[in-house]
Amino acid sequence: MNSSRRPLLLVFCLLTAFILTSASGAQRNKKPLPDTVFAKKPELMAELGLSYGPFPFAHSNSDQVGQELLISRDVLWLQTPHFRFGSMLKKWKIPVPERKAYRAELTEMQATYPEIDPKISTLDPWLRLHLYAWRMEKMYALFLDHMGLTDADFLKLPPEEVFDRAFAGEYTETINQFELDRGGQVRSPGFPQWVGMGQFLGEPYRFEIFMCEEESIWREFKLSYFGIKTTHPQRWNIKVESTDKGLTQSRSRCMLFGISGKQAEVRHEQHMHNALRHNLAINFLDGYMLYLFDLPAWLREGYAHYMRRLNLKGYSFYDAGEGAAAIDKDLEEWAPEVRKLVKKNEAADFATLARLNDYVDLDFESHVVVWSKIEFLITTDKTKFGRFVTLLKSQESGAGMADAQRKAFKEVYGWTMHQAEEAWKAWVLETYAVK
Repeated sequence: MNSSRRPLLLVFCLLTAFILTSASGAQRNKKPLPDTVFAKKPELMAELGLSYGPFPFAHSNSDQVGQELLISRDVLWLQTPHFRFGSMLKKWKIPVPERKAYRAELTEMQATYPEIDPKISTLDPWLRLHLYAWRMEKMYALFLDHMGLTDADFLKLPPEEVFDRAFAGEYTETINQFELDRGGQVRSPGFPQWVGMGQFLGEPYRFEIFMCEEESIWREFKLSYFGIKTTHPQRWNIKVESTDKGLTQSRSRCMLFGISGKQAEVRHEQHMHNALRHNLAINFLDGYMLYLFDLPAWLREGYAHYMRRLNLKGYSFYDAGEGAAAIDKDLEEWAPEVRKLVKKNEAADFATLARLNDYVDLDFESHVVVWSKIEFLITTDKTKFGRFVTLLKSQESGAGMADAQRKAFKEVYGWTMHQAEEAWKAWVLETYAVK
């Protein structure tokens, strides 16, 4: 997957704007698909922190995206406490052998969404969207737990409304004034002090997700908002230009992930679920403490594998650099494979991985190894893992990241790179079964 991120200034000619507006006007005359989850108790929406928009999305907003791509009637929009979704996914019939598992999950969800019937056999488009939103909110909470923080730590930072004013005026002055009005800096201990951190793990605005079936719609979305012609799944840093003392700068607004089910050959509802988990895990790491640079490839990919496999071991995803060959090997059981590599002394060590700059350097064996190393760090001491990541994300830049990793291992774990490697190997041989 191409994880390149760059801003795009959108320019539309008057003729194009006229055509799009005229064409979308006919669609707006048709009634949108009603939300089946809150049909009887719409008042619960506000209690759960949910809304339909309009809201900012990509380099536009939810209303305009629908109009510009001529999909106004077909896209479902949903805002949750930490996410903004645009979904064009179709209904999905639950396979009979899997209904028990889905019933258990929907029963858990019913505690918050009382109108849901856990015994249903088909997920309609709205229920499917709400299910993904509920799952991602749970995953967001899990990420916070891994970092040793709570939502309350980030709610001390400026809200979206302050950034609305900041992007429209003098950026730094507006945010600093917000801090002064509250009596000075009140960030949680350990947070970086740079200007621009917001309430969503450090990003100014909620995380965004766009899901559609058709490849042609996703192609148009990427071309319109990212300037990219390819149709593979995409993570993107949405930037907005701001002004400081007359100087214009591009600043991170939020992290977006989008996907076409047909292009990605999504074969199952849980396949899409795994796609979201894998890519949102990386977007969480990138947005954590504000997106200024990329964390090491092994850490990002290893954490994505870890979070994805907490759901299902199958339906794997592998990031690759530009021009890299696709991973053509896959297994569901990775632990025995890692154990074999350790026994043969063929597993990539921490020192080697620390120097890798891109996913292109990861072959299949490296993917299973980085997953295992993240599992080791989290299960051995989750608190130290959160401190380790926070130290790396608190660097002023991504330069010298190999040295930063060595220092973080020493400061947090008391290990040299070699000692970290030996501790991991011992854990693998003790923990993972042969088959």
